Amino acid sequence: MTLAEREGAAVGGTPGVSTAAGSTGARHSARHLGRLAALLQTLPTDLAAAADDLAARTSLLVGTPVTVASWSEQRWTVLGGAGTGLAGLPPNGPPSTAAVIDRRGLIAADSGRVVLCWDPGVGLEPDTRQLLRQACVWLSLSLAGQTVTGEADGAAAEAGVFRDLVRQLLSVRDVDQVLLLIAERTLRLLDSDICGVMLREDDVVRMRSCVGNRAAETARLRMHRGQGLAGLVFLTGEPAKVDSYLDDETISQDFMSLAAKEETRSALAVPLRLQGEFIGVLEVWRRRQSIFTDRDVALMVTLADFATIAIDNARLYDEQAASTVEAERARDALQQQVAVLARSSRLQQSLLTTVIEGGGLPAIARAVAAEMDCEIGVYGPDGALLASHSGGRLLSSLPPVMPAVPAGTRGRATRPDPARWIRPVYADGDRIGHVMLLQSTQSDEMMDVVAGQVAMACSLALLRQRAASRARSEAIEQVLWDLLQGPVEHRLAARSRAQQLNVSLSGALRVVHGRIENVEELAVAGGWDTSQTDRVRRQVLHTVRRLDERRGLALASLRGDLLVAVAADHDRAAAKDLVSAFSAAVHQERPGLRLTWGISREHHDVIELPTAWNEAQTALSAARRLGGENVFLYEELGIVRLLLGSGDDPDLQTFIEEVTGPLVAYDKNNDGALIRTLRAFFDADCSQRVASERLFVHHKTLRYRLERIRQLTGLDLSRHEDRMRADFALRLLQVNEGAADEPAEETGTG
Repeated sequence: MTLAEREGAAVGGTPGVSTAAGSTGARHSARHLGRLAALLQTLPTDLAAAADDLAARTSLLVGTPVTVASWSEQRWTVLGGAGTGLAGLPPNGPPSTAAVIDRRGLIAADSGRVVLCWDPGVGLEPDTRQLLRQACVWLSLSLAGQTVTGEADGAAAEAGVFRDLVRQLLSVRDVDQVLLLIAERTLRLLDSDICGVMLREDDVVRMRSCVGNRAAETARLRMHRGQGLAGLVFLTGEPAKVDSYLDDETISQDFMSLAAKEETRSALAVPLRLQGEFIGVLEVWRRRQSIFTDRDVALMVTLADFATIAIDNARLYDEQAASTVEAERARDALQQQVAVLARSSRLQQSLLTTVIEGGGLPAIARAVAAEMDCEIGVYGPDGALLASHSGGRLLSSLPPVMPAVPAGTRGRATRPDPARWIRPVYADGDRIGHVMLLQSTQSDEMMDVVAGQVAMACSLALLRQRAASRARSEAIEQVLWDLLQGPVEHRLAARSRAQQLNVSLSGALRVVHGRIENVEELAVAGGWDTSQTDRVRRQVLHTVRRLDERRGLALASLRGDLLVAVAADHDRAAAKDLVSAFSAAVHQERPGLRLTWGISREHHDVIELPTAWNEAQTALSAARRLGGENVFLYEELGIVRLLLGSGDDPDLQTFIEEVTGPLVAYDKNNDGALIRTLRAFFDADCSQRVASERLFVHHKTLRYRLERIRQLTGLDLSRHEDRMRADFALRLLQVNEGAADEPAEETGTG
C-alpha cells in the first residue's frame, strides 16, 4: 500500500479500529487539510505543476485518485492527476450549479470552469467539500490569469501583424494586388487552407481573388443570395460559419460537389462593408477537422474592416488616376470646342439675324453657304427639297421617313457617308423636315455644330410661319363659333371678319359635324402619351382644312374629339363625297381611326347657322346610333329627327319605361293607383287640392302618393322640367296602350 493509500485509509477510518487509531486518522486528515490549505495560499507560476500538486494533495485527503479537469473550446481537458479520468464528467459542459455532487464524485467552483472528480463511492465531510471548492476557485483564477497573459501576448503579436498588414495594404494602389494581399494574409492569420475575396456585382458575389485552391472552379465562383456560405452572408449581412461543410444543413447544397473536390471540412465567412453598404464577402476554408472559435470570427471581422478600407483606397486611387486622364482629355476637347464655337458663333449670329428679319429657308441656306463654304439643302416632311445652295452633290429628295437619332447621342448628326450631315427639323414637337450639309474644308466637329445651328434656325423660321398660321386659325375658329353660338349681332360681325380673312360665306351653307370615335382606344393600344394623342387630333383638323384647295373647309374647328366646320355650295351628294374623302385621307395617315359625320340642311343666311348646327348634331347622333355609312344628312332622317331631337332619348320605349315602369310595377304589386293619381294631378293643372277632390281622397293621401312617385322615379314634380318629362311619358304610354287595345286589321285574299 502506498503512502497516499495509507493516509487515505486513515482519513476515512476503519470499523473496529481502536480509539487511538481513530485519533491517528484524524490527525492525518487534519495534516492533509492543512497541506491543501497551504497550497491554496501560494501563487502558482506553472499551471501544469499546480494542477498535479492539487490532484496529489486532494488524493491524499480524499483517499482515492483524483482528476483535475477544465472546460474550454467545447470540450474537457485533463490538467492533472490520474483518478477516474473524464469518463464521469458531464458531456455537455460544467454542472449547471456550483453545488457539490457527492454522489457523482464531482465538485466544482462557482464558475464551473475547473472541476475535481474521483470515485463516486467516497464521501466527504462538509468542511472538506468547502476546501475543495476553494481549491477549484484557486486553480480557476490561475488558469484565467494564464489565459489572460496568453491572450495579451497573442494580441500584441496580432497587433504587430495588423500594423504590418495595414502598412502593406495602404502602400498598394492596384485593386487586384490589394485583393491578393488580403487573401494571402487572411489565409495565414486564420491558419486556413483556402481564402477567397468575393465582391458584389448587382445580385451576385463573384470571386475576385483566391489562394490555396486546387480546383479552377473555386477561383471562378459566383453565388446568388442564399447559395453556399458566402450566399448566406450575402443574404443576412452577418458572419456565418460551418464546422462540417458537407454535413451542415444551414447552407444550401449548390456547391457540395466543389467542397468535396477541395476536401473542405470547415469554413468561416464575414461580410465586407463600406460605409454601411455590402460590397462583398471574405471567406476561409480548412481541409482539416476544426472549429472556428468566436475569437476567429472577431479576428476575421477585423481583417474584413481593414480589407474594405484598402479596397476603397485602391478604388479611389484608380478613380483619381482615371479622373486625371479624363481631365486632360476634357481640357484638349474644350480647347478644340472653343475654337469650333468661336467660328460657329459668327454663323449663329448671322442665322439669328436672318430669322429675326423675316428671312425664310432660302435666306438661311444662302447665309450658311457663304459663311461655311459648304452645300446645304432643306427638305420638307415628305422629303421634297424646299431650299438649297448646291454645287450639284445634294440629294434631290430624302426618304419620307428618316431614322430617328439614337438615344444617348445628344442629338449628334446622322452621317450616311463621311462627307454628309443630316439633322431633323422640329416645330411644336413635330418633325417637319431635315437639313443636309455637305462637308467642304471644315472639320467634323465644326460641321456637327453647324448642322445643329442650321436645324435650329430652320425650326425658328418655320415656327414664325406656324405662329402666323396659328393666329389665322384662331381668328377663323373665333369666327366659326360666333357664327354658330353668338347672338345675331355677333354673327353679322363674324361674317364681315370672314370676308377680311378671304373666307367666302356666300351661297348655300351646311354645318358639318364630325366625331373621332376611337382615338383613346388607339392611344391605349399604341401606348401613346397625351402629346401624341393631341397630335393625332391636330392631324385630323389639318386634313379637313387642307385636303384639297377646292374642297377643304377653311372654317373648321376641333374641340376634344368633336369637329365642326362650315361648307359652302355642296348639295347632298357633294356633301357626302366631301366627308367620305376626309375619312379616307385620315384613315390613310392613321389606319384604324374611325370618324362619324352629321350634316345639316342647306341654309342661305349666316343668321341661320345656329339652327344648322343643331341639325348637324342631330344628324351626328343618328349616324352614331343607327350606323349605316356613318354619315347622315339631316334632311334624310325623316321622322327619326323628331325622336332624336337633342339626342338624349332616342329610344322611345325606353323613355316611357324609365318614367312609368316603376309606377306600373308598384300599382300591379300593391293594388295601387299611382298612374291614375299622376294623370289626375296633371289634368288638374298640378293642383293637389283639385286632384284630391276628383280622386275622392284626402289631400294628405294625395301628397303621400306624390311623394311615393318621387321616390320611385326620382322626378321632382315641383320642377317644370320633371313635370314635362312625366306628362309626356304618361301621354306616350296612353297612346301605346290605346294602340294595343285596337283590334288588328283584318286581311284576306281578294
